[in-house]
Amino acid sequence: MKPLARLKLDPQGVATVLEADPSLGLKGSGLPCALLVRGQDPFGRPLCPRCPVQRELRRGAYRASTPLLFQGRRLRCQGYREGGGFLVELYPERAEPPDLLLELSRLTHHLLQSPERFPEALEDFLRALRLALRMEAAELFLIDPEGHHLILTAYEGLHREAFLERPWFQMGEGYPGIVALKREPLFTHSLHNDPRYLRQKVKQLGYQTYICYPLELPQGLIGVLNLASRDPNLDHQDPLETLSRIGPLFASTLYTLLTRLGEVGLQAIHQHLYRGEISEARLTLLKELQDLSQATGIRLVARSGERWERGLVPPCEMRNCPAWRGEVVGYKNGLPDCPEAQGRPRTCLPLWARGEVVAMVTLFHARPPRPATRPAAPTLWLSRLAVPFLFPSPHQEKADSPELEVYALGQFRLRYRGKELGPKSFGRSGAFQLFKYLLANKDRVLYVEELCETLWPDLPPDRARQELYTLVYHLRKTLPGIVEREGEYYRLKLPENRFLDFERFEELMRKADLEEGLSAFKTLRQALELYKGPLFGDDPYGEWAEAERNYLQDRALSGLLRLGELAEALGYREVAKEAYARALKLEPYLEEAQKRLSFLKG
Repeated sequence: MKPLARLKLDPQGVATVLEADPSLGLKGSGLPCALLVRGQDPFGRPLCPRCPVQRELRRGAYRASTPLLFQGRRLRCQGYREGGGFLVELYPERAEPPDLLLELSRLTHHLLQSPERFPEALEDFLRALRLALRMEAAELFLIDPEGHHLILTAYEGLHREAFLERPWFQMGEGYPGIVALKREPLFTHSLHNDPRYLRQKVKQLGYQTYICYPLELPQGLIGVLNLASRDPNLDHQDPLETLSRIGPLFASTLYTLLTRLGEVGLQAIHQHLYRGEISEARLTLLKELQDLSQATGIRLVARSGERWERGLVPPCEMRNCPAWRGEVVGYKNGLPDCPEAQGRPRTCLPLWARGEVVAMVTLFHARPPRPATRPAAPTLWLSRLAVPFLFPSPHQEKADSPELEVYALGQFRLRYRGKELGPKSFGRSGAFQLFKYLLANKDRVLYVEELCETLWPDLPPDRARQELYTLVYHLRKTLPGIVEREGEYYRLKLPENRFLDFERFEELMRKADLEEGLSAFKTLRQALELYKGPLFGDDPYGEWAEAERNYLQDRALSGLLRLGELAEALGYREVAKEAYARALKLEPYLEEAQKRLSFLKG
């Protein structure tokens, strides 16, 4: 149905009348929408100054609507996000249902622009679908990437708690599982007599008509869409015909978005993997998953027992968690209970690669989303492309986590066998400092006298020797085998499977020295991403690292200048400007960088 009026709003709410029925008398474009429409709520109070439509759209919804009184007429104000502003349409209160293909097109456009609003946008669309088809409930189950489970991702309608009784089905189980297996629609008008329907609370509430429709593409099934009503006489032909029209486009939208989520997850870790930062790549994936799921805490666990955590995470042994057997489990969310839950709400998801569970992720929410399984499927799709690279098979040793990881360019960080270590981990803070000194001289043998004179110049020789022996003891206790002694000198013995950011930086810089053009450009960008600041930047006055610190900074400066030149030659002006600006942060009076940056800025 054609709207009575269409208004275009800028981000500040200033309206431009695109078209309007003359009977409305809407004139005066350039005014705030509230002053132009002056709508009232059903009680005659001013509604537009506190416009619920703009409020919801500003919060990220792709559509919102509200009834209003306009000059004594009952209308419905409906708004959509469009570009940087909003499109507002006014309809009669009892207008015809919206064009669902148009609604789906708007949903697709919104999700491509704002994929993080995935769950909320789905619920908004389900509301429009439910009302258009005169249904009381609508729900969407998404299949996990491995095709094992159907997980309730969005629900909209009445009696929410009853429908959340069972938010997870295996293939062939219940109405969603049967439809997913057979890839054919299923409907009934006597739900209470159908033993295939497993949610007893829904039956007890008197629901009779239930329609289950597969969302399928040539690539396979992406999910199942369900509609329910307590009216046993509701005609199922019209909903099925509508679903047959919008189903392929809806399935395509979901598949495109979920595949894009997987690409985002892979892109987030790609740069870290290229530089050899395996643990950093896993932590980056963890951050992406937490942001998407809006979890207050998240834990990622590998088969080897290594763990990575973010946020508020309660303890868990994970010895008997069924997620290791490929099941989706949780606590206080309708999923099968995890035996390790200890009374805390959670969702435990298996992460698959090459047909086996190689890791698991647990989501914790202080206030669980509704439905509680809402973030489960998007989380699995986000991680599906990245997981095979992060958790390879046992024979793929080159991708295993390094035994020792050191990040010394900028803030110093140390990880040993997946565990973060700080000064307190060594028992004596001096042992932590000694390790830094040995790292700065990792290719040299260091005589006892030299160490004592450098680190404790004011102590008597005997006291200095005793201090050195004590710190070496604590260092070996925390990092077994890391220091060797032969006669009167010490040598740092680093494990073969290691990652030192300054060592990797130098390797990539040497590689770039031998390359030209685009290859050199790509290698330099990777190398300079590692240079996050001076060597041992949290120890700026440590003279013992001055020589190595200056050498690496000179390498970074020359690399940034060359990167700028290559970027200019390749036509990447913004990258060139960024490279010269970074060079000036390291050396503010670097004349060459100043000239090139001024030229590029015009």
